[in-house]
Amino acid sequence: MLVVIACVCAALSALLGLAPYLVGGAIALGICVFIICFVSTEASLYVLIFSMLLSPEFGMGALAGPSSTTGGRGVTIRTEDMLLVIMCFAWLTRMAVHKELGLVRQTPLNQPIAWYTLACVLATGMGLIFGHVEGMTGIFFVLKYIEYFVIFFLVSNNIHSRDQIRRFTIAMLVTTFIVSIVAMVQIPMGGRVSAPFEGDQGEPNTLGGYLLFTGAVAGGLLLSLKERRVRGLLRGLLMLSIVPFLATLSRGSYLGLPIVYISLIVLKRGNRFPMIATLIVLIALGTAAMPQTVKDRILYTFNQGKTGHYRVSVGNVRLDSSTSARIASWQDAITDAAKSPIWGYGVTGYTFLDAQYPRTLAETGLIGVYTFGWLVIAVYRESYRFYRRTEDPLYRGLSMGMVAGLTGLLVHAVGANTFIIVRIMEPFWLTAGLVVAAAKLEEEQPARAVDA
Repeated sequence: MLVVIACVCAALSALLGLAPYLVGGAIALGICVFIICFVSTEASLYVLIFSMLLSPEFGMGALAGPSSTTGGRGVTIRTEDMLLVIMCFAWLTRMAVHKELGLVRQTPLNQPIAWYTLACVLATGMGLIFGHVEGMTGIFFVLKYIEYFVIFFLVSNNIHSRDQIRRFTIAMLVTTFIVSIVAMVQIPMGGRVSAPFEGDQGEPNTLGGYLLFTGAVAGGLLLSLKERRVRGLLRGLLMLSIVPFLATLSRGSYLGLPIVYISLIVLKRGNRFPMIATLIVLIALGTAAMPQTVKDRILYTFNQGKTGHYRVSVGNVRLDSSTSARIASWQDAITDAAKSPIWGYGVTGYTFLDAQYPRTLAETGLIGVYTFGWLVIAVYRESYRFYRRTEDPLYRGLSMGMVAGLTGLLVHAVGANTFIIVRIMEPFWLTAGLVVAAAKLEEEQPARAVDA
């Protein structure tokens, strides 16, 4: 806790030097949010949900130093980063005042989360000792790696009814609708569509991963809920969100989409024929109906290699420079990880890698890979077991979407740092918290079939 407080103080000091005229307003806003969080954790969670992808960012380059991991951009702080810190402090304060509430509810994910966090801290500590990690940069990035776990604990510890789960799910899907509208406004401007408030460069992969996961959740609910009006709204949301999803031109997201759809087919109870028939129709007509920019983006993977310099080849096919660079980075990471196989080089201790798996190996070594894999398997196991057990349509849809969405994100992570991007992990861990909380509710109260 003292380390966290010290880091927050350092962040405030840096902000004071960078933009003193903003500090007064930021502190006043932070106090208001703290009061809201203290009085009602549920209200603060709504604030956090609606801030997902809809909050601005600002850089803290002075703290970054020369670390190549940051790509020269410094430590990027977003509004939701500060919200999570404030909410965490408010929650701990609330726990101290209401001692009977208990601190952390026991869940099947607590242990793997704790061990993965410990692996990141240990690897970064060893990186500091051996000179691989640049001081405060490593500490801040470790905090950013694990901050989204706060969402999981806040949700799983403060859900006490099915109505809360329904309201949080609606809030997440409404946020997806707003994000999709904002993203669609960018399409006439040309270029790749990015998430709102992403700065000058933008991160289309982030928006693609976000829409991939929230789309999986919406798809799971569509296949489980019975009410026609709700199903119509979910269909409309999916049809709307596919437009900015395609406009991201994110190949990693494109790879994840069919995986999500196939996962939903496999998980669906009852007649799967309509979904299989729809998939066949989409494959048959998709090529003709697909926008030319999307076709060009996909074909670029294989066509650019004909005219470029050195490219990685798969058989007789030469890949484009971006894909070749990612494959080369995987090879380099595996080679370099052999020099520090147990704990790696520490978070930010290795050169920047835009792919989750080699980055996890290089930064946290085998202990990081093991604990990360343990965490992913634990999320899979808990979500799938609950899906098989529950008869509640809402719970079944959430757990189905969780399994399918996680499968899609594992594919997305081949070409992006998916599981350390807070804007993708926010809805991910929100949904994980809802699924775990729903499972606890059904354990505490006899399961009853509920028509939704």
